[in-house]
Amino acid sequence: MAEEIAALDQSRMIVLSLKPRFAEAILAGTKTVELRRTTPKIEVPTRALLYASTPVRALLGTCIITDVRSANLTALWHEYGSRSELSHKEFKRYFEGLGAGTALTLAHQQPLDRIVPLQDLRGESKRLPTSTKLHLRRRQNRRPTSKDGRITLPPIQVVPT
Repeated sequence: MAEEIAALDQSRMIVLSLKPRFAEAILAGTKTVELRRTTPKIEVPTRALLYASTPVRALLGTCIITDVRSANLTALWHEYGSRSELSHKEFKRYFEGLGAGTALTLAHQQPLDRIVPLQDLRGESKRLPTSTKLHLRRRQNRRPTSKDGRITLPPIQVVPT
């Protein structure tokens, strides 16, 4: 897995938009599964940027999605619920009206050297696309650099898929 992670295409990532408590739990290592109502069309492993929604509204860190599994809700809760940081009540409310969901297994979480506020991501644009999955293209094709075990991202441009 280490070789696969090192070889990840750094020019394409996805953004996971999360409530701040979940983004922080991922970075703390207590949340190792992100549950989703839809299945993202990604190959694993894939690097993900962790975006904390309101009131934080900023990129906080990165992680690697190492597995994507879809299942009926009973199996999903049984297999992944304890690693999701959700109560069963929150789980039922989130998946209300659905018969199945998706679990993204997360690993190798790293905080950014500095958080990147939403207004820095927007640049000249007034809005970001509302899609949970966004691909990012780096300006001047620069790669992230490592500093003290953390990832520093160069300026990015959001490109909707």
